[in-house]
Amino acid sequence: MGRPFALNRLPRSIREELLTRRADKPGLTLDDHAAWLTDLGHQVSRSSIYRFLEAHDAKQHVTADAAEPTDAKSIRLGCLMVAAGVSTPGDKVDLLNTAEELLIWVDSQASE
Repeated sequence: MGRPFALNRLPRSIREELLTRRADKPGLTLDDHAAWLTDLGHQVSRSSIYRFLEAHDAKQHVTADAAEPTDAKSIRLGCLMVAAGVSTPGDKVDLLNTAEELLIWVDSQASE
């Protein structure tokens, strides 16, 4: 297991403000963030900032990937895949009808 991030020793409010600054002003460089932290009295290296921001991005990416697909194409594909397992083999019309029935059911469950 690696060392904890130097930024984790900073107050949570500072870390959250760093993430907010990054989101609000994407043009800021690592040097800009380091200078800002230095102005606040926290000496943190550019590489520490980079690692902290990358780890935050990776955590957000994993969280987003773990969420259920909600876009229409993903839902339709999921219904088609389920229909393929329960419809008559080789019958394309049955496959598409079953997928459509599943899609209607999914939509009705989402509206409740």
